[in-house]
Amino acid sequence: MHHLCRRLCFLTVILIAAAGLAQENAVRVGVALLQNEAGRSVPANIERDRLVKALNQLKPDKKTHVKVVGVPLEGYTRDEVGEEAQQKKCQYVVYTTLTELRSADDPYQRVPGTIETNPNSQWSNRNSEAQRQDPEVRVTVNYKLVSAGGNSVVASAPYSTQLAMNEIDAVSQVMDRVANAVFSEIKKGPAPLQE
Repeated sequence: MHHLCRRLCFLTVILIAAAGLAQENAVRVGVALLQNEAGRSVPANIERDRLVKALNQLKPDKKTHVKVVGVPLEGYTRDEVGEEAQQKKCQYVVYTTLTELRSADDPYQRVPGTIETNPNSQWSNRNSEAQRQDPEVRVTVNYKLVSAGGNSVVASAPYSTQLAMNEIDAVSQVMDRVANAVFSEIKKGPAPLQE
């Protein structure tokens, strides 16, 4: 019995140490409110919360064991969230801007450099009749991942997709893709030190 207790104690110590290591590899990412430049109503706090949830649901990287922890912030710009991000010990802050939200009836002009996540959509077809038959919504979200001190931009790219669903769900799907892109960038290197 004594031998079993020692093994259990040893196992407990190992598990606590492993949990501590997992916490050390957690990278806190502050998520600012979604800026909306698309002209259609999309709740900024709901989409921010969606991105936080998507970041928190990502599994730790198998090689580096890095885990991303999304942290909601109450502002849109660096000036508005800078102090809050420092208080919440965020190593990065991600800013998102909804630049395009339109139905298939609206004319589409592709922005160079946009990552198309659904290139086989009717939006890719320049035939306006085909576009009218497809009830898709087109969404483009720009994101910018910035070190907490605001000195360096780690990543910045627009993500765009076309989906046959309501506008809010379509924006949420793009936010999920932004979460994956943010995690990919963070896995590439160590988090910058806070200033």
